[in-house]
Amino acid sequence: MTDTENQEKPNKEIMDAILQVMEGGNPEEIAQQVGMPPEQLIALSDSFAQQHYQTSLLGEAAERKIGRNEPCLCGSGKKYKKCCLRKHEKIKDLLRGSVEFQEPAAEEEGPPEYVVQGFDLLAANNYEEAISYASNLTSTYPEDDRIHDTLATAYLSTSQHDEAIALCRSRWEVAKEEKTFFIEHGRHKRLPEGDDSGAPHFYAPETWLEKYWIALKAEEYNGLLPEPPDPEVAALIVELRSANDLERFPAQQEQGLEQRKEALAPTIDQLKQVGPDAIPYLVHVMSQFSWATLFVPDILAHYSTEMAIRSLMDITMFNYHYVSEACLKHLEALGPDVLPYIRDVFGRDHDFDELKVGFINMLSNLEAPGVDDFLQELLDHEVPAVVDWAGLVLGKRDRVDLLPTLEEVNNRIGKKPRISWAINHLKKIKEGKK
Repeated sequence: MTDTENQEKPNKEIMDAILQVMEGGNPEEIAQQVGMPPEQLIALSDSFAQQHYQTSLLGEAAERKIGRNEPCLCGSGKKYKKCCLRKHEKIKDLLRGSVEFQEPAAEEEGPPEYVVQGFDLLAANNYEEAISYASNLTSTYPEDDRIHDTLATAYLSTSQHDEAIALCRSRWEVAKEEKTFFIEHGRHKRLPEGDDSGAPHFYAPETWLEKYWIALKAEEYNGLLPEPPDPEVAALIVELRSANDLERFPAQQEQGLEQRKEALAPTIDQLKQVGPDAIPYLVHVMSQFSWATLFVPDILAHYSTEMAIRSLMDITMFNYHYVSEACLKHLEALGPDVLPYIRDVFGRDHDFDELKVGFINMLSNLEAPGVDDFLQELLDHEVPAVVDWAGLVLGKRDRVDLLPTLEEVNNRIGKKPRISWAINHLKKIKEGKK
């Protein structure tokens, strides 16, 4: 099947295939069912789904809603909420590392009113009220992570970093404990056995880990701001943040991105001209995903300093999917020079290693001494996701000699989809060489 035919394949069928791969299905078998090469299906799962799905959600990021009653984009003729909405939400969760136990009970009309009200307070920038509201609700709904998320976001937005860090770290620990218990017992620890009414709404541990990382970096970035601030740079940052003004920029999705890019081009150029002195102001923008954050990677990459590169690496780990893709693109452009930075990032902050897998994939086509040695080192990593990605990249690099090693590693970590693809790929190469 040609690439053109694959692109014309109904969105619904491709989404089904992506979901199956993300949930641990065999890429070879699933790809055969939809008539595309397995490596292309994996690429869709790892890149297309992240970048383009997040782009389509830019409207939701600003308004917490997205055309539920509009016709579904898959062409079924049904309303979006009656067709692909829950599937898209599941893809979004899976991209952030969710598992099935995080799925909320069926909510035909979206989140409950108490959750929506908290989101609305954030959207209206009523952060102090959001803190009061969410704090009161945590006693009524102690296991609904959407309430804790509202509270953490409000803390970050009011520079209450210690509170945000403590909350995110605490919910990360709860999520890990809950996930382990669910896997072992098939039910929620915080729900009486046999009671499946009103299951708590948990985020995946990886989701809270991302928020914990963001909170830590937000505190660090706040400490980098000069006192007193440079009035010229501060004014440019205010103008950059105007990208979040929905009255000035009502367009959403890609049209909204282009509208903002055109209007803010002079501001972006001026920030590039300021030079690395603008870095503390730019990274300070990143503590909360918004339209303004989309423009920060390009500005940072323009400076080409060590601080700018390290900032791009840190922001990649925020897993703001569109932003992370942009950061990785700029880092990949460094060529062999990026490898020492990747080695360095894996040498520190080990609690957050599972947020670093994007750097591993970036090594797929990098021709530099030491790349394969580093990837083989990662096969011994204690985090299965890191091992899975390292195996995938070694497969992409056609390391047939490592086939026995990859098979042993895959058995050890539980037969993950990416390393399984690499093994099948290398077996085909080996058979072709006979």
